[in-house]
Amino acid sequence: MSLLARALGTVVTALLLIVVADAPAGFGGGAAVIESVDPTPEPTPAVPEPAPEPPPAPTLTPEPTPVSGWETVFHDGFDGPAGVWSDQWHNMLWTNAAAQNGLGQLEVGHQSQIRTNQGWTLPVGTRVRVTASLLMPDTGSNYAALWVQHPNGVDPREIDVIESYGPLKPAGAQFASHICYDDTPETAVNACAATGRAPIMTPVTQYFPVGAEPWSRFWSYSAEFTVGGDTTLFSASDTAGNRPYEITSAPDPRRVPGNAAPIQIRLSNKDVKPEHAVPGGSRQSMLVDWVTVEVDYP
Repeated sequence: MSLLARALGTVVTALLLIVVADAPAGFGGGAAVIESVDPTPEPTPAVPEPAPEPPPAPTLTPEPTPVSGWETVFHDGFDGPAGVWSDQWHNMLWTNAAAQNGLGQLEVGHQSQIRTNQGWTLPVGTRVRVTASLLMPDTGSNYAALWVQHPNGVDPREIDVIESYGPLKPAGAQFASHICYDDTPETAVNACAATGRAPIMTPVTQYFPVGAEPWSRFWSYSAEFTVGGDTTLFSASDTAGNRPYEITSAPDPRRVPGNAAPIQIRLSNKDVKPEHAVPGGSRQSMLVDWVTVEVDYP
């Protein structure tokens, strides 16, 4: 080949290289050519995993409501056969028992004194309510009572929920408190008063309607107190909710049953002294329809 031909080939080759280098992208030149020949794929973006669902909220169990209110711990409706004693009571020494009359009543007759078999020793702060429905005797030679006490001669704390000397005596019906049993013929009549422990008696006959006194019809009598407290609420009511009286005693913690000894209930029918007896009347027995003891714990 001649020198001229070789020179022409070199020039042509150089011109082709210049053209290719200057060609616009997409027309066979530059970086577009490289990319079309060996493209580098872009990385696929990561798909985030779904967030876990939150655990279900725990089911809250509500706190139990504290039990509060009156709870019956004793009840006797005297529904046994006529002539049968109630098995929830016992008679005191040297006294007569009391029998059911077959009419849903207990007949507390002459010289009867009975006490509940059950006693209650209760925490300080416990409210206690003793209630009985009864009809008092209409005679003037005896007196009948429903009472609460500690069976302790030194610290009796006796509450007479109701006691009655009948329509023929000036005393009539009353509620009372006794914290001393020292008044005897041997120690003198005023032995309790001399030590600041005289009985306190509150007449209530005047609060009842005429013809509906305690010896004329049944009433429910109640005494309510708090163990460790210092007052007692005395009341009477009928089935219609009428209340002839509702009286709170003067504060005196000595006169409210505590928990040093069990609290028990008594029903009694005693003779008055012969010199105080008044003739008359036709029903010497006290008739008791029912007795209930309720408590409200602190």
